[in-house]
Amino acid sequence: MSELSTILSSALLMLIMIDPSDKILLVSFLREDFHIEDIKALIIRANLIGFLLLASFAVAGQIILREIFHIDINALKVAGGFVLFKIGLEALEGGGMFTLKRERDILALAAVPVAMPLIAGPAAITAAITLTAEYGYLVSLSATAIAIAIVAISMFVALYMMKSVNKTFLSVTIRIIGLFIMAIGAQMMVEGVVGIYLLMTSSG
Repeated sequence: MSELSTILSSALLMLIMIDPSDKILLVSFLREDFHIEDIKALIIRANLIGFLLLASFAVAGQIILREIFHIDINALKVAGGFVLFKIGLEALEGGGMFTLKRERDILALAAVPVAMPLIAGPAAITAAITLTAEYGYLVSLSATAIAIAIVAISMFVALYMMKSVNKTFLSVTIRIIGLFIMAIGAQMMVEGVVGIYLLMTSSG
């Protein structure tokens, strides 16, 4: 597999982990209470913060795991896979992945909860660290940048092109994405368990 195809497939994985449909639904809710210019500022700030957070984990995640906590990447796959499975199950059952408290200052929402955990959530953080471990910094950072750009564009499209988002359609979409996230989580857990087993048998 060429580096470009690896980056694109990794970007698709990261995009699924972030889930743009939830962000489109968020924009739909915000339009009811805030001006478009304020929502634009929120989108830019939240996605920038989200990218910086994910990039930080992509660059320093392995070092923190191995040098400080002495955690093997396979253990992270098992734990991260469990988290993904749980998030996917909640999306599948509830049709949504976030709750939003009403704020007078919309920009107060940019860092929390929009940038984290809606953009840089447990699933995306796990993916960023895992991609770095498997393919290196360039692939992980490039995939993260592409995914964040797509998320930001989809939020702007929802803001300008959709006067009223069909919440039923988005709810169904979120459930379908939740199913894929559950499958990815299950696969990550299996890969982690196999990796730990091979590590134990080789060292033993």
